[in-house]
Amino acid sequence: MSFKKLITLSTASIIALSIAACGDSESGLRPIDEANDTTSSETIVEPSSSSVADTSAQIPPVTGTGLLIDDLEDGDGSTLIESGWYTYDDHDNGGASVITTPNVTEKGDPLPTATDNGSQYAFTVNYTLDKGDYAYDPYVGWGLLVPDAIDCSRFGGISYWYKGGKHEIHVETTDVTDYDVHLATVPASREWKQVSIRFKDLTQGGWGEEVAFDPFHIRAVSFQAKGDKVTDSLSIDNLYFQDTSEVEKDKPDMTIMDPIIPTVVIPEDLTISSPLQEKAMKYLNKGINITNWLEENKAYFKGKFKFDESDVKLMADNGIKSLRFPIDLDSYATNRDEFVADSTDTVELKFDDENLFAVLDSFVEWTGKHEMSFVIDYHEYDNSYNAKSAKDPRYAKMMANVWKHVAAHYASNEREDIFYELLNEPDMTNGAVKSPAWHAAAQEDVDSIRTVDTKHTIIFGDAEWYSISVLSKSEPLNDDNVIYAIHTYEPFVFTHQSASWAETKTIKNLMFPYDKEKWSEYSADFGITKSTPSHIKNAVKNYNKNGNMEAILKSVIPAKKWAIEHNVPVIINEFGAYNLKTDKQSVLNYMSAMRTISDTLQIPLTHWGYTGGFALFDSEDGVKGTKLIEGMKEAFGL
Repeated sequence: MSFKKLITLSTASIIALSIAACGDSESGLRPIDEANDTTSSETIVEPSSSSVADTSAQIPPVTGTGLLIDDLEDGDGSTLIESGWYTYDDHDNGGASVITTPNVTEKGDPLPTATDNGSQYAFTVNYTLDKGDYAYDPYVGWGLLVPDAIDCSRFGGISYWYKGGKHEIHVETTDVTDYDVHLATVPASREWKQVSIRFKDLTQGGWGEEVAFDPFHIRAVSFQAKGDKVTDSLSIDNLYFQDTSEVEKDKPDMTIMDPIIPTVVIPEDLTISSPLQEKAMKYLNKGINITNWLEENKAYFKGKFKFDESDVKLMADNGIKSLRFPIDLDSYATNRDEFVADSTDTVELKFDDENLFAVLDSFVEWTGKHEMSFVIDYHEYDNSYNAKSAKDPRYAKMMANVWKHVAAHYASNEREDIFYELLNEPDMTNGAVKSPAWHAAAQEDVDSIRTVDTKHTIIFGDAEWYSISVLSKSEPLNDDNVIYAIHTYEPFVFTHQSASWAETKTIKNLMFPYDKEKWSEYSADFGITKSTPSHIKNAVKNYNKNGNMEAILKSVIPAKKWAIEHNVPVIINEFGAYNLKTDKQSVLNYMSAMRTISDTLQIPLTHWGYTGGFALFDSEDGVKGTKLIEGMKEAFGL
């Protein structure tokens, strides 16, 4: 990271790495109205209800019992707490972003700039975000150090005025040693606005160790802009630590309601006469995904097994019947981009077969040995199949050729329980690829596979994160050997509470099913903050209606009706509850509810997660499983 002001090594924590943007593949996440345009799941701090857009461009002077960090009025680049402003960029991580301040000293240190808000100066940055060779979101930042001599223990929040682009505010403490700082995200405003952020509402990015926020250990306050191909500016003024007495208190804002159980009408006849229904129930029920490995961004197998036969044996010994194996197959097409760019149709797609089939063949062998089915899940976490590439026939041809290559390798394998899953959650980052485009590409994949392999069954899920509603409005593919998949994580506020990568990152204490006796009049008791998006707030406030098995069942029935109508099987091959902070009994209750739904509708289940945040198995290091989580055998019906 490159700094525009010389600072001591003790300030290393201000290097706010964008690792959070790498995305946590704990879940095939389908964002619900994502906050960072359409590519992020961060929470947004809206200006507080007491904040006023300063249409007259006259921000008031700071008064109160807290501490004015800087009003910028001295214009010299030094703060009122005897530190200086600095800027930084992402160059040391391969990024190509640029940050500048309109005024600098002869040494190049940043200075405040004349402003239009009625005061003399504000701290202004101009920036262009460009990821260059950086793997994650490009970024620039600016901030100031908090001297050790200042006792911050009496402070409960921070406020400031701003005008310009969307940004994060980071309140950094010495307790965080892995850059996973406490932060909040603030939306863009083209007028001067004030925002007040309580320290209790800050959240960590989520990629590092969880650390409780202790204001006594604050050592820096910084700001960061992230994104790609963005040019903008931001001005900051009147930065102020709020005394705990000035911080807004929680207020009762919910009514404790009786649970409302929806009426569910189950089809009288669930019969699907296709032999694929029996095959799906036999081979694809009580399944599990291996996660946080080869589906991740830039993950690539090079001979080192993170999971191996011991994991397969542990699963099988505990009653798991199917292994879904997420892997980004086109990563092993060594000239993928050249092939896609070829306009002459003369470039032949080449593959790293040594690594690709070393890992796939191993799991084919191990699952066969331990009598588990095996699903090769083409899992593109890098979102290379997107709204743009979906319009490129060469990209579709590339995917079809990838599948032809893989299918040719397994065409002679006599196992009937090897499955080809065409593409997990097409355009999973933002859902911009629509169903008709994906159906066309998927049909090309199917046709390509069938030129070399007419035996093995294909699995297809529709657009918008394997949406039930999208599938129920579409037609089956032109092939009679296809099983159709859906994903469900409802109720999302329960299954993704405390998930660092989701808009539900602050949500906590939700039980399943909803329990009136454990409810509260304070939404803050469930992690609702000013930063929580409105649809998440509403989901929590309506949890008495949606936090039950019947609500999930009702949401799945349209997929079963569609399957009956078209005489094809449907499976759920992703579901689960993030359980690192969730009440353990509630997770078991949820699993039991999903099993009941599966049994009722005759829909096979594959759980998202072996170990990690979505886990069926305990582990010593978060990776290698040790034993089935207590109570899970009965809950999942193993």
